[in-house]
Amino acid sequence: QKDHTTLLRAFARVRERVPEARLAILGSGPLEFETRALAATLGVDDAVVLPGRTEVRDWLERADAFVHTSRWEGFGIVLLEAMLASLPVVATRVSAVPEIVSHDRTGFLVPPGDAEALARELTRVLADRRLAARLGGAGLERARTEFSVARMTERTLAVYRAAGAVAAGEP
Repeated sequence: QKDHTTLLRAFARVRERVPEARLAILGSGPLEFETRALAATLGVDDAVVLPGRTEVRDWLERADAFVHTSRWEGFGIVLLEAMLASLPVVATRVSAVPEIVSHDRTGFLVPPGDAEALARELTRVLADRRLAARLGGAGLERARTEFSVARMTERTLAVYRAAGAVAAGEP
C-alpha cells in the first residue's frame, strides 16, 4: 500500500539533482528488509534512514518536505500533520488524498507508481525554498481552516440536518 519502491526509485532521481537530500521512511513492517535492500541497490542507502516506529511529529519538525506514495489511503491524517508542520506535500493522487492536498496550492499530486513525476515534483520543492514556503504556508492555513474540529463539526451537523430534512419530506 505505501509503495516504498516508487518512493525509493524517485528518491534516487532526486539525489542526482539534489545530492544533499536525505529520506526518512517512518514506521516498520514486513517489507523493511526489502526496502533496505532496494535502497542499497539504487545506491542511496547512505541517505535513507528507517528509524522504525517513532513519533512522526519529531521528524516533521526537521523535514523540508513530506512525501506520501500510497497506492490507496483512507483519510490520511499524517497528511494533515505534515500540513500543520508547514511542510509542502508531494503525494499520490489516490483515494481521499486530493480532498486534503490541493494540487499546486498546498503541494503536488502525482499519479500512483510514477517515480519520474514524483521525483520531478519533489525536486522542485527541495530546490525552490520560496515555492516550498508558499506551499507549506497554504497547507498550514488549509489544515487549520478546512480540517479543524470546529469545521468538521459544522459539516457533520449540516449532513445530519440535510438527512433530517429529507426524512421529514422537506426540500
